[in-house]
Amino acid sequence: MARMTEAEFREYSTTGNLYKLILQVGTPLAIFALFNCLFSILDTMMASHIGTIDVSAVAYFNQLRMILSSIGSGLITGSMILINRAYGAGNNKKAGELLNTLIRLIIIISLIFLLIIPFSPILLRLIGTPEEFIKEGTSYFNIMIAATIMNFINLIYINVEKSRGRTNIIMALNIASMILKLMLTALFIYILEKGILYIGIATLITYTSFAIYSVIHLTAKGSIFQIKPALILHSGKGNAKGIVQISYPVAIEDSAFSLGKVVVNSMAASYGAEMVGALGISNNVCGIATNFENGFSDASSSIISQNYGAGRADRAVKAYRSTIVITLAASIVMMAALFLSEDFLFTIFSTSKNGLDQEFKNTIRKIFIYDVTSCLGLAVNGAGMDFLLGLGKTRITLVINFMRIFLLRVPVLYILQHLITDGATALGVMMMISNCSIAVITTIICFSISSKLLTERRKS
Repeated sequence: MARMTEAEFREYSTTGNLYKLILQVGTPLAIFALFNCLFSILDTMMASHIGTIDVSAVAYFNQLRMILSSIGSGLITGSMILINRAYGAGNNKKAGELLNTLIRLIIIISLIFLLIIPFSPILLRLIGTPEEFIKEGTSYFNIMIAATIMNFINLIYINVEKSRGRTNIIMALNIASMILKLMLTALFIYILEKGILYIGIATLITYTSFAIYSVIHLTAKGSIFQIKPALILHSGKGNAKGIVQISYPVAIEDSAFSLGKVVVNSMAASYGAEMVGALGISNNVCGIATNFENGFSDASSSIISQNYGAGRADRAVKAYRSTIVITLAASIVMMAALFLSEDFLFTIFSTSKNGLDQEFKNTIRKIFIYDVTSCLGLAVNGAGMDFLLGLGKTRITLVINFMRIFLLRVPVLYILQHLITDGATALGVMMMISNCSIAVITTIICFSISSKLLTERRKS
């Protein structure tokens, strides 16, 4: 879409055609998400080249990293709800104060994360990490903690640009970053023949480069969303408290969701360490469709928040309904593409320097057959979750994600392990049941809230 000023986009967000708006803002995010998944797959392929234990270790440690990452990303998500409300209402001063308060909180969290690094082996053993993973991946995990800290800066910048509708910039920068990451990983793995530690180093270099760019643009003068050292130190009474109150459910739910995945991986490891890798690969492949469709729902969250802040609750509801249509259409297209390319993808994932592991390939396919059906449910669920986030209903999203993991995933897998002897089939069915069931629950909640908002709008 044509570059607009911050004031022009605010007007477009609160008055423009919603289907066109969501598509214009969401398409670059969806394309970025698609490339992100494809590059993630290539990254996993490179880890597979080292060996199946190594790729399984990378999948495992990435889940642990997501627990830490979700604390900061949850804080950023919650903050942007308030920032977008202020932006949508035309309160530029408040939006700037909130952004700088967010920066202060992220700095505090980052310092705490750095203190974890010396104690990571102890922490990994306490949570039951397989010993072979600790041996192969502790240094990788430590590097990824540092990379996560750098990425917090990037997430803030990405969310600011999304609020301004400048998602083309997000797409271009992230694709450039992913190309750099892959080039570095290929250099370390194929040419220098290094281990998974260097996959982490490639990530750290990439995130740091992006962070430098982000800081330069976040400190640019004349913007509503400008970092100012004076405001970081003192940015308005009550701002930090407001951010924490709306953000902590998001941070808890994201951390709990990632923790739930770790629990699932631990249960999957009872079938053997390679089963963790097979589940991770299936999730990554299905994530091509899921993340593509979520690009549109992600865009709608900012639009919903801005309209809600501008007093247009009816338009926020219309944006949610428009997002369901768009994400379902995107999901159908991407699922068809996955079915057409599954054999090619699984062959690549199952091939290491020792050749094709046919048994590992068959294991991945068994999980995928059921896992891929989740994409339709996740399209509907994603639209609903971003609708709730846009409205600031973070406590509801917390409950929903707790249900998804600790009611519809971990207990279901426990039951299936006693009913189905084949581990891959049990894991695949578990993914299908949890992701489709939660979509029904989320939709019922969202339609109930929508009805209430529209009723209140008509009365006012």
